[in-house]
Amino acid sequence: MASSATNDAPTNGQANGNTNGDVKGVTGGVNRNPLEFNYPPYIPEGTPYKVLPQYHSKPSKMRVACIGAGASGICLAYKMEKMLVPDSWELTLFEKNTDFGGTWLENKYPGVACDIPSSLYTYSWDQQPNTYSQYFASGSEIQQYFANFVKRHGTRKYMKLNTKLIEARWDEDKGIYYLTLEDQVNKGVWTDWCHSLVNGTGILNNWAWPDIEGLHDFAGPKVHTAHWDPSIDFKGKNIGIIGVGSSSVQITPALQPIVNHMKVFIRSSTWISPPFGGGALSKLKQENGVEDNNPGERQYNYTEKDIKKFTGDPDYFLNFRRSIEAEINSLFSMYKQGSEMSNMFRKVITEEMERRIGPGNEELKKFIIPNWAPGCRRISPGDSFLESLVKPNAECVFGGIKKVVPEGLVTEDGELHKIDALVCATGFKVAFRPAFKIVNGTGQTLDEDWGPDNGVNLYMGVSAPRFPNYYTIVGPGATWSSGTLLPSIETTIEYAVKMMRKIQHEQIRSIDVKQDAVDDIYAHFDEFHKSTVFKEGCRSWFKDGKIKNRIYLWPGCTIHFLKSIKEPRFEDYNIRYRHGNRFAHLGNGEIKANVTGDVEGLSTYVRNGDHEWRVE
Repeated sequence: MASSATNDAPTNGQANGNTNGDVKGVTGGVNRNPLEFNYPPYIPEGTPYKVLPQYHSKPSKMRVACIGAGASGICLAYKMEKMLVPDSWELTLFEKNTDFGGTWLENKYPGVACDIPSSLYTYSWDQQPNTYSQYFASGSEIQQYFANFVKRHGTRKYMKLNTKLIEARWDEDKGIYYLTLEDQVNKGVWTDWCHSLVNGTGILNNWAWPDIEGLHDFAGPKVHTAHWDPSIDFKGKNIGIIGVGSSSVQITPALQPIVNHMKVFIRSSTWISPPFGGGALSKLKQENGVEDNNPGERQYNYTEKDIKKFTGDPDYFLNFRRSIEAEINSLFSMYKQGSEMSNMFRKVITEEMERRIGPGNEELKKFIIPNWAPGCRRISPGDSFLESLVKPNAECVFGGIKKVVPEGLVTEDGELHKIDALVCATGFKVAFRPAFKIVNGTGQTLDEDWGPDNGVNLYMGVSAPRFPNYYTIVGPGATWSSGTLLPSIETTIEYAVKMMRKIQHEQIRSIDVKQDAVDDIYAHFDEFHKSTVFKEGCRSWFKDGKIKNRIYLWPGCTIHFLKSIKEPRFEDYNIRYRHGNRFAHLGNGEIKANVTGDVEGLSTYVRNGDHEWRVE
């Protein structure tokens, strides 16, 4: 689609050179060839129904556009190749950046890493024992994993880089989205189209400067962790770091040893936890004869012995990965308010934070250890963060920042904090609504449909009522708090591809989720979260950046979400067919094997045992 994309949508007679209108008879007709696929025709309302001259469920050719070439877009290309009939589809991954990788391309600050054990930070089926050198992978190694995956599977051919989607506008009659795209180099604008649109940009995609008066008046170098400038030299400088989120937890201990003095501006409390998957790490250390005297130490460098065992015994490595995932999935009861596990976690993490901070430093302990339960906001595991805050060259500044002046930062108490350089570790602007404009068949945008105060209106984190053939990958309402994210991405993509496959094979023009299905799932959300820690008094992006709000987080652990979304519930969707007849896909009375002359395909139900059979 990227290299051969046309600016025109298919017409009744022709699309990109493929005849669609005046289909010839069954014998020798364009639809006779099982390996030739055509764009579905535009059927005006009121056109008399005629039997289609094609075999049962022959797929129509589909054009798919995905916004983003990060983990979601890369996975989509792989899954479409695996799940759809070859040559029956086209795909373009439109990526605004100069290269693919998404989060791991954009985040290059010192110390950037993943808080999920590295053996799980591959696609779940893609066991790669040689990929990572540490138990928790650095950002550069993760980006290299995706680069290797793209190279192994030839995914680069689907990507159109430096391209930003401005608008997607649905045409219900034709069953397509018209796309307006912008070249990020020369700012040129052009149009394209697709039958299905996939939003693979993620929730945490758009970084933003903190909203502080005079921020850009600062005279020294200023940088955001999500837009890192490697040319800035922090060595020997007096610096300020704003924030205590996950990026601050990683960059603060990375910069502390090289600066002259560091001030960390802390506005809110946060839980700094021991490592996820700590049980598997302790067992691995034990097998290697490594003393596990510090259970709070999250990092571990794989030895040659580890790598040799991982590569030489695939079953051992698979069980190692599974043990970590199972451990994480088993911890979900910690999110139940007042549960034994929640209380235990509060006690353990509090003691661990106090131990790491060390004796004294009572003001830091009082301010940074939260009153709300662990998990209300996503927990941040972090080696050396708390230790770095109490080093002789570090200083914690509590409370809000009033303004920024050329010399430094002025806090709400009026004190001026002079610094040479400023690091904004303030994360991303939560993108519950897509960064691009999407318009449905009635001319209403998604923002207008959801309304200014109504929050999110998304089914299973994937489908929006009144916006057909549009799929968000792990959007608000999916699982973000517990467990690894990649399996949720994979399964949601499979869900979207199954929807595409149904559209292709059943002559569907458009399919959108019913509003009452969204209402019902949110009613379950609301009732479930009455007893979870997410409702407590923390500000969280699970609640759209608010303290009190609907909790847009799946009501269960990761594997509970995967079970729920493994197969689409088509009864929850409105379906509109291209030919005005839901059975048009039955065609001329033949199946594909009639055309190919495949003996086994024409007799697949004749078998030597009672096993499952299917007809292609």
